[in-house]
Amino acid sequence: MIRLFFFILCALSLFISNIFPGPVFAKEYCIAMITWRGETIAEKGFIDELDKSTHEITLIKYNADQDNARLQKIITRICSNPVDIIYVFGTTATKAVLLRIKDIPVVFNIVSRPVGSGIIASWDCSKNNATGASNKVSAIHQLKTLKKVINYKNLGIIYNPKEQNSIIQRNNVKRLENTLHFSLKEYKVSREQDIFKTLPQMRDKVDAVFLPADSMVKFLGKRIMEIVNKYKIPSLSSVGSMVPEDGVLLGFVPKYYELGRIAAKKAILILNGTKPSDIPSSVLDHYDISVNMKTAKNINIQIPMSVLVMANQIVRW
Repeated sequence: MIRLFFFILCALSLFISNIFPGPVFAKEYCIAMITWRGETIAEKGFIDELDKSTHEITLIKYNADQDNARLQKIITRICSNPVDIIYVFGTTATKAVLLRIKDIPVVFNIVSRPVGSGIIASWDCSKNNATGASNKVSAIHQLKTLKKVINYKNLGIIYNPKEQNSIIQRNNVKRLENTLHFSLKEYKVSREQDIFKTLPQMRDKVDAVFLPADSMVKFLGKRIMEIVNKYKIPSLSSVGSMVPEDGVLLGFVPKYYELGRIAAKKAILILNGTKPSDIPSSVLDHYDISVNMKTAKNINIQIPMSVLVMANQIVRW
């Protein structure tokens, strides 16, 4: 009798639920956002594009603040409280995350050499739990643009030898010595003290300076450029914000905001069920040229009209 009553009750419940279905709740996803030096315009692009998604998404933000010990604590916290996706900025942080986390999808951004640094196996297939957007820019196009401003014979490069990404960029520039007819002079900066010890050696030794996409160089940008501009050395950076913010003469860079949007689209594909290894990593096919006319005036450099007409941004004050 009890069994019969229970059967009737279940059948009645099923009948009522079919006629009067309850509310359907969308799954809420969680994305951990790890930045290396705080949020940039790249993260704004990522968030703006995520907002267009139909998914319910919660962001948990972590700033490693260029501190490896702090980054490891962040990774440990994520391991203890798994999320659906990890977004991570930069080569150093991405490599650290992938070294410890193998089962959570990772979307990287602003990694200039993801294949060369071992983050992915190839642009088409990562063969791991990662995919993302790269700020890779052809060094030859950057240096040819600088050549239009000054026909340098001795080119200085300021970089952090502790960042693998920076070493790769240094190597790419080194390979262009014969092609573009210059000699490369290296100035290594791993901490603030190095600026005052190393950079004065540039005086009267280089005709121009190249600054790769390097987190340490960006972090110390104002102090670095005080010395570079004091010696009236023309400069070109792979970090666009260094032109208006730090006084670099030229910038030849991809749009970080657009890279953030591309990274978000990959994250959405993952939420829709695609494996990270099946999502090709991407680069932009167009770049921004920035010119700081105030710096040009202060270091007595004439910017050719051929460069000005291509500029997307001209800083005048």
